[in-house]
Amino acid sequence: MKRLHGYALPYIVWMIVLALIPTLFLVVLAFSDLALFNLGSFSLTLANFSIISLDTTLKAMGNSLKFASITTIICFIIGYPVALYLSNLKEKTRKILIALLIVPLWSNMLLRITAWEKIFTPSSIFTDIFGLSFDLLGEDIAIIIAMVAMYLPFMIFPIFSVLEKLDTKLIEAAKDLGANDFQTFFRVIFPLSAGGIVSGTIMTFLPSMTAFALPQRIGLGSTTFIGNIIESKFRTEIMDFNGISINQGSMISLFLMLFSITAFILIVKFDKEGETLI
Repeated sequence: MKRLHGYALPYIVWMIVLALIPTLFLVVLAFSDLALFNLGSFSLTLANFSIISLDTTLKAMGNSLKFASITTIICFIIGYPVALYLSNLKEKTRKILIALLIVPLWSNMLLRITAWEKIFTPSSIFTDIFGLSFDLLGEDIAIIIAMVAMYLPFMIFPIFSVLEKLDTKLIEAAKDLGANDFQTFFRVIFPLSAGGIVSGTIMTFLPSMTAFALPQRIGLGSTTFIGNIIESKFRTEIMDFNGISINQGSMISLFLMLFSITAFILIVKFDKEGETLI
C-alpha cells in the first residue's frame, strides 16, 4: 500500500491549492477588515457578522430556503418513481435511459441556464406555439421549473444507486409472508432506500439553495437568493477595489460552508459505505 501513496500526491496538492488555501482566505477575510485588492491595515474584527442580520440577507436566505425546499420536494416526487422504474428495467434498456439522464450534465451549466432563459423569455416557444407569456407563467414558477430540470438527476441517481443494490430476496420474502405490492413497498423497499433519499435530498437541496446565476437570469433579477448576495459582495469589491464587501461575502460563505459540512456528515451517517456519493 505504501507504494501507492505517491499516486495520491496530485490529489493532495489539488485539495491544498483549490480547497484548503481558498478556505483559509475566506476565514481570514470573514474575521478581519483586510481589503484583499487594496492591502493596507489589518485587524481582527467581528463587525462582518452584521451582514447576517440585515433584512436583505435574511430575505435572500428565506428565498433560497423556500425555492430549494420546493425544488427538492418536486424532484423527490418525480425522481423516486423514476429511480424505482430504472432499477426494475433490463440492464441494456437501463443503461440507455441512464445515459440520457447523464448526457445533459456534460454540457456547461451556464449554457443550460441560458437555454432555459430563452425558453421563458417573452418571444419563446411558449409564446409562439402554446400562447403562454412569461408574465402569465411568473418568474417564481419559471425558476422552479428550471431548477427542477437542472437538479433532478442529483435526486434520481443516489436513490437509484440504493435500489439497484437492493436484495431481491427481501422482496420475495415479504410477498411469501403475504404482503401485497403496496405493503412490500412501504415496509421493505422504501425504508431500505432511506440512505439514497437522504443523499438525494441533500445533493439537490444544497445546489438549489446556493444558486445565483439561475435566479438572476431566469428570474430577471426580481428574486434574490443568498448566492446573489455573495456574488454581489465579491463583484462590488473587485470593481471598486475598496470597502469591506468581500469580507461580508466571505462571512456569508462560511455560514453556507458550515451548512454544507453538516449536510455531508448526515450523508456519511446514513451511507457509511459511500454507495450514494456519486
